[in-house]
Amino acid sequence: MRVLVTGATGYVGGAAARALLAAGHEVVALVRAASRHRAPAGAEVAVGDLTEPGSYRDLAAGVDCVVHAGQRRTRGRITDRQIALLAGTDATAVATLAAACAAGGTRLVYTSGAFVFGDHGADWVDEDTPLTPSPLGTYHAAGVRALRRAELDLRVLHLGFVYGPGGNFTTILHDPARRGLLRCPGPGRNYWSPVHLDDAAAAYVAAAGSPTGGEWLIADDRPQPLRALVDQVTDALGRRRVGTAPAAALGLLGGRPAVESLLTSYRMRNARAKAELGWKPAHPTFADGLPATLAALGRPVT
Repeated sequence: MRVLVTGATGYVGGAAARALLAAGHEVVALVRAASRHRAPAGAEVAVGDLTEPGSYRDLAAGVDCVVHAGQRRTRGRITDRQIALLAGTDATAVATLAAACAAGGTRLVYTSGAFVFGDHGADWVDEDTPLTPSPLGTYHAAGVRALRRAELDLRVLHLGFVYGPGGNFTTILHDPARRGLLRCPGPGRNYWSPVHLDDAAAAYVAAAGSPTGGEWLIADDRPQPLRALVDQVTDALGRRRVGTAPAAALGLLGGRPAVESLLTSYRMRNARAKAELGWKPAHPTFADGLPATLAALGRPVT
C-alpha cells in the first residue's frame, strides 16, 4: 500500500513509518519543514502542518491508507491552555483527514491512547470501556468520538505507555533516574500498561493491513503498578530505589493536567488485538523490553 503518515518524525509516528517501510509499503512522510531532514530513510517526504489543512488534504486523498500519529508539540508544564491547543490541532486534523479519506475511500488509522478511558483502579479496561478521559486524553477522546460518527474505513489504536529509547520513557523515567531526581508519583498503586515502541509500530502495520476496521488496545501482557515500573528502572540502572513525590508538588513542576493523568490507573486487556489483528508483543512484559531499551540509550545494564 501507499501510506501517508502524519507525525512521521515523531517518536511513535517515526517508528510506525519505519515499520511500514520494512513491511514493503510505500510511505509518504508528512513533516514540518524544519524536520524534513529527520524523515525515515526510504520515505517520500511531504512538507506540511496539521494546522494548515491545505498542506495535506490532497495527500490524504491520494493514498491507500492514512496513519494519523502526529500532534502539536508541547514544551514545559502541561496546562489547560496547552491541552486546548492540542485539542484544536487534532480536531482540525481529524476533520480534514476524515473528509479526505471518506471522499477517496481511503483507510484511516487513528492514534489514541490509554488516557481516553480515565481511571479504572484495578479493573480491566477493554475496547468496550466507555470514554471517560483523564485530562491528557480529552482531545483523543474527542477525535475517537468524531471518527466513530463518520462513514469511514476506520481503525483506532489505543496505545498504552509506549517505552523504548527516547520519548516519554526517557524524559519521565530514564533521565531523572540517571540524575538521581526520579520519584514515584504518588503511592504508585495505579496500573500502567506498557508497550514497547517496536510492538506499537508492529500494531500499525497490522492495523493498516487489516481487511476489517475496528478499535484495539495495544499493550503488553502484564500491566503493572507504577511503583513496580519505577523500581524496575532504578534496579536495572543500579540505582537505589526511590521514594514518592506528592501529587501537589509534581503539579507545580509538570502541570496539574499531566499529573492527574499520570496518576490514573489503566489496566489494559490486549486480547482483541491478538485475536483480530494477529498482533502479539515481542516484548510480553516491561522486564523483557527494558534491557535492550537501556542498552540502546548507551547506558550500562546491571
